[in-house]
Amino acid sequence: MKYGENRKQYYKLYQPYTSLNEIKSTIFFIHGGGWWHGSPSLYSSVGKYFYKMGYTTVLAGYRLVPAYRYPTQIEDVFLALSNFIKINPNVNNIIVAGYSAGGELAAHIVFDHERQEKYGINPSILKGFISISGVLDFFKCSSTYSKILIRNYVYKGKVDKANPINLINNKEVDIPIMCIHGDSDSLIDVNTSISFIDKIQNLDENTLLKIIKKAEHEDTIELVRGEGNKYSKYILDFIKEVENLKEVER
Repeated sequence: MKYGENRKQYYKLYQPYTSLNEIKSTIFFIHGGGWWHGSPSLYSSVGKYFYKMGYTTVLAGYRLVPAYRYPTQIEDVFLALSNFIKINPNVNNIIVAGYSAGGELAAHIVFDHERQEKYGINPSILKGFISISGVLDFFKCSSTYSKILIRNYVYKGKVDKANPINLINNKEVDIPIMCIHGDSDSLIDVNTSISFIDKIQNLDENTLLKIIKKAEHEDTIELVRGEGNKYSKYILDFIKEVENLKEVER
């Protein structure tokens, strides 16, 4: 589904058939790739994984570095979500998820209230946030390559504004949050997730951090591909808990 004129401005939709009484959460998933490569098509296995579990899944694409820099990528994922909601006005329980650079973009979807208002997105329909090896604190990225990726993505003078951890404040932390990271991640340091969660836990206890031992950066995406693995339970249990909270709210 296209939401703009650029060939990267599209999303893939996986929508299983369900009765009205069986409607599950929608997973709005943002792909990784260091902001300069990747696409929904390359992450189709993620859409298929959640589809098999009965979840409607939106795989959002966005324009890429170096032709486009911050905040283009953030604006694009907001546009994609806004387009999906307009076409599906009855959707009211979206879990926003992202992998690697997509984790940074997903954090903006959930915590950037100025852009939520700009794009007419009611934050009450966002029920949970999942980051898989996400770039959640730029200043905790220690590898040379990760620093290059960030430098290519955002101009130096805008780093503080772009950095997801700086989106957190007392009024914003009000939904379930899960961060998953490998302790052997040589690209995006595990401390990016630890730092983010630590700041949230100072404000709200409704958060989870799962650190997977001996897992590299690419290993964690396997939790939501194919048949998954033994750690996939973390994500599926989290989603079910979010849905249980939604039932309590009714």
